[in-house]
Amino acid sequence: MKTLVYLFIFTTAFFAISQELPALNNYEPSLYGAGNQNWMVSESEDHFIYVANNKGLLEYDGSHWTLYKTPNESIMRSVKAQGDRVYTGCYMDFGYWLRDDTGQLNYTSIVKDSDFKLQEDEQFWNIIVKNDYVLFQSLSRIYSYDIETGSITQIAEQTEINKFFQVGDSYFYHVLGVGLYQIVNKKPQLKGFSDFFIEETVVLMFEHETKVYLITQDANIYIYKNGSVTLVGSSDFHKKVTVYSAALLTNNVLLLGTIANGVISMNLDGTVNYSLNQADGLINNTCLSIYEDSAKNVWLALDNGISSINIDSPYKIYSDKNGNLGTVYASYQKDDILYLGTNQGLFYKKHLDENFIFVDGTQGQVWSVNELNGTVFCTHHLGVFILNGTTAQKLDDTIGTWQLQMLPNHSDMILAGTYKGLQVLSKLNGQWQFRNKIDGFKISSKDVIAYKDFIYVNHEYKGVFKITLDKEFKKLEKLEKLEKLGKGIGSDIIEFSGKLFFSKRDGIYVKLSSSNEFIKDPDLSKLVSHEQYTSGTFIKNDGYLWLFNNSNVHKINIEDINGSYNLESIPLSYELRKEKIGYENLTKVGPKKYLIGTSYGYTTINQNYEDTKAHNVYINNVYHLDKNITTNLSLNNPSQIPFQNNNLQIDYSSRLYQTLSTVEFQYRLLGQNEEWSQWSQINNTKFENLSYGDYTFEVRSKVNAIVSDNVDSVGFTIARPGYLTNFAIGIYIVLLVFIIMALNGFYIWYFKKQKKSALQKQQKELELKNLTNEKNLVELRNAKLRSDIEHRNKELAISTMAMIKKNETLSELKDELDNLPKTPESKSLKKMLDKNLNSKQDWLTFEEAFNNADKDFFKKIKELHPSLSSGDLRLCVYLRLNLSSKEIAPLLNISPRSVEIKRYRLRKKLALSRDDSLTSYIVEI
Repeated sequence: MKTLVYLFIFTTAFFAISQELPALNNYEPSLYGAGNQNWMVSESEDHFIYVANNKGLLEYDGSHWTLYKTPNESIMRSVKAQGDRVYTGCYMDFGYWLRDDTGQLNYTSIVKDSDFKLQEDEQFWNIIVKNDYVLFQSLSRIYSYDIETGSITQIAEQTEINKFFQVGDSYFYHVLGVGLYQIVNKKPQLKGFSDFFIEETVVLMFEHETKVYLITQDANIYIYKNGSVTLVGSSDFHKKVTVYSAALLTNNVLLLGTIANGVISMNLDGTVNYSLNQADGLINNTCLSIYEDSAKNVWLALDNGISSINIDSPYKIYSDKNGNLGTVYASYQKDDILYLGTNQGLFYKKHLDENFIFVDGTQGQVWSVNELNGTVFCTHHLGVFILNGTTAQKLDDTIGTWQLQMLPNHSDMILAGTYKGLQVLSKLNGQWQFRNKIDGFKISSKDVIAYKDFIYVNHEYKGVFKITLDKEFKKLEKLEKLEKLGKGIGSDIIEFSGKLFFSKRDGIYVKLSSSNEFIKDPDLSKLVSHEQYTSGTFIKNDGYLWLFNNSNVHKINIEDINGSYNLESIPLSYELRKEKIGYENLTKVGPKKYLIGTSYGYTTINQNYEDTKAHNVYINNVYHLDKNITTNLSLNNPSQIPFQNNNLQIDYSSRLYQTLSTVEFQYRLLGQNEEWSQWSQINNTKFENLSYGDYTFEVRSKVNAIVSDNVDSVGFTIARPGYLTNFAIGIYIVLLVFIIMALNGFYIWYFKKQKKSALQKQQKELELKNLTNEKNLVELRNAKLRSDIEHRNKELAISTMAMIKKNETLSELKDELDNLPKTPESKSLKKMLDKNLNSKQDWLTFEEAFNNADKDFFKKIKELHPSLSSGDLRLCVYLRLNLSSKEIAPLLNISPRSVEIKRYRLRKKLALSRDDSLTSYIVEI
């Protein structure tokens, strides 16, 4: 079974034809929005591409396709741009298109503007423009149109004109079955009438190095001279083809457009350079016309669609169209053999061969192919292989291996990073063999570097390890994880020019030989910034360090003198490279020629070629937008744009048609913002709700980091809104004068009213002030009265307390006398005490003070209770002063118990219920 599998892989790969083809771009009918068939291509002086299409005239500016329908709705067969005109030919009509100041093409029919009558059902298949006249060719006639006078002259008529050619300053046409004619003084002359011209179909006639060549439908090459032909070459293409169109390119190479076989690149001796058909990516195999533009791009008008080939490009693409190779993970060139390591095995191709051949025994994943100490190694899913020319031999005991590294100062020992740790290979008796496995380290070692006395291993998921081995390289002595570096998918570590480089997303760290630390380099880190990062994989090749990112392939060199970095960028984006991320690979395959492995084959870059050509940017259209309806504005002198149409769109382009080039644009709108916008691949800009005023829109482009030679601009004015026109402003002024006058009258009336109101207010304020003053006087008097009352109350309280104190003292003395022996003196003294305790003068003094403090009390209580005795009134006074029974007793010279009895009797006289408080009632009177 293994043998059958090997045989199958070998045979399928062996017959895979290898073609490194120029970059190709296809335009489907659904993209350009017109008919399937395209008959002719031309380029204007301002680098628009024009295509004669079944539906009309197609215009392409590098960004937008525009269809101008044929006026009579017939198929457009021919187109030729010259000066400011685009000449076209169709069914029963020919004429020209002129661009108006809005950038749109308008058609003028030469036939309808003249009295000239065409032949029935004529269609015009070719146009040749000279300085002052234009030649239009149908299948039966050739007409000359005088540009200055507008007159039409018929200069040839035949039964079936096959092709019409301009050869130098001469004109020839071939009539099938008749011969070759030359137009001399506007008259046809038969120049070739041999069997050759009768039997053969001439598809191209041109002059090259003073010789006139003919290309026939069978892809044969002849030299024409004085009516006779000599065969000089025949196509060595592997099968017979039918050529429908052909062109001699500026590199002196023929390009043949065939029916059903695509296009063929052929030298003038018949040797085929390459072929390009649908299997190679061409959109259709029938090529109706070939045209080379001023930038050496070749346009193919196909039976179904349009294609362009970047013939003059530094990039060539090998497409593994049948999947025989698989994804390319590694490449290496040794002498005249090119090796490709893929996910399907190892393949090789010798320099002059066209086929890649499978290397027997290497089926499976190849990770790297490189040369160490004069030996070419291949690291593989199965282990390590040694390559000897076109054969591979696996080293015994090796396992799945990522990569190999020479051990420093040991030319006969190699360190292998494997799926399960590290192994050592050694050279014994001139033969490499497995030596030992490193004990103590079992981590997958995809990225391994032997640097001085240490081994560095990078693991995308675990980080970077610094390893110290014993002197015999057999076991692990010390393991240190470099936490500072972190980890990340696509990270990588490599040694270059005595420095260690570690890369991951958003950072590149460098360790100098004299340092123990990795330091983040700010300049190199820009290469892996967030918006540019695809992978951090480093490649060391041709004495440079290579790094891929989203926009470029970067070539890094270190200056020997100052150690600075010299960075060279190759403009090839990831979108166009399509490599396997994390497994980028590059190898030198010629002088400044490099091969990049991709997911579908490989791409070669020729750095000897200067790809950064000068270019210009053009503003194509200016529209104003109104509910998604666009109206074109003048590009030369845009009129004032009404304010209600202040939403604009501006289209622009750089008319470069290189497939593997990225065009970016940058703009600014002077009058709104002086700053340039960010670079963007979007080729139009919309402005909404612009305010009125004058504006200038400027745009520039950048192709492969080269900024356009010009800055194109267009100026325009947004008119004032209706409410800001001069008429409106005049009305506003009149209204303003009227308003001012009205306001002035109003203010006079208002101020009179305010003056009157102010006087009234002032008068009221004076009255209020008088009232306030009077109130203040009353308050002052009241305050004085309150002060007097407070003073009298204070005196009353003092008097009351004095009487209480005096009576208490006298009562105590009386009690003491009762305890003494009764003598006349004690009796006399007791009478004196009784007299003072019941002193009427004290009561009169107290009553006067009480009346001063509360003069209405006696009056009120007597009115309410006229039956009260003087003793009752006296008790009421003491209760109004809120004195307790104990305090009242001395004043009345009775016991507290007697006070309670008097209180009880008073309650009855006042007719108070049991729930009513006697004291509260008296206080509230």
